[in-house]
Amino acid sequence: MNIVKFPDTILREKIPEFDFSNPSCDPMQLEKDMIETMLALDGIGLAANQVGVRARMFVMGHRENPEMAQAFFNPVVLANTEEIEDVEEGCLSFPGIYVKVKRPKKIRVQWHDSKGGIQTDEFDGYNSKCFLHELDHLEGIVFQDRVSTLKWALAVKKVKNNRKFK
Repeated sequence: MNIVKFPDTILREKIPEFDFSNPSCDPMQLEKDMIETMLALDGIGLAANQVGVRARMFVMGHRENPEMAQAFFNPVVLANTEEIEDVEEGCLSFPGIYVKVKRPKKIRVQWHDSKGGIQTDEFDGYNSKCFLHELDHLEGIVFQDRVSTLKWALAVKKVKNNRKFK
């Protein structure tokens, strides 16, 4: 699958719910293809709209434990802690750009798996950050929206400077 790069307009769309009773594609095949793509690009998360698919789902995982990667269809945050972490994030749709984003340290979430079953869990730290970053994609929000204009400009300048010296 090919990664959609910003400023492609699909990255600003709010993606509608995935309809398991009348699916636009095979959810299990979509999960498989997206996990393969994410792992091949050394990503930790990938939303369907980042590969041009209008399905309210994303995948999370890491190449060190590929068997643990999973899909989240129609994900929602049920609750979050007030404790905030300021952790660096990157995005496959914004190659080379990394910025610190403030997000809740711990979240309680619900989603459907690729077979349509409802799941709930709690995530903290790294997994909380990743879940919220990918959920933002499904809402048409990119991580640039979560930081100040100055912080973003500095991150872009750093990328441009690094490219000059390579």
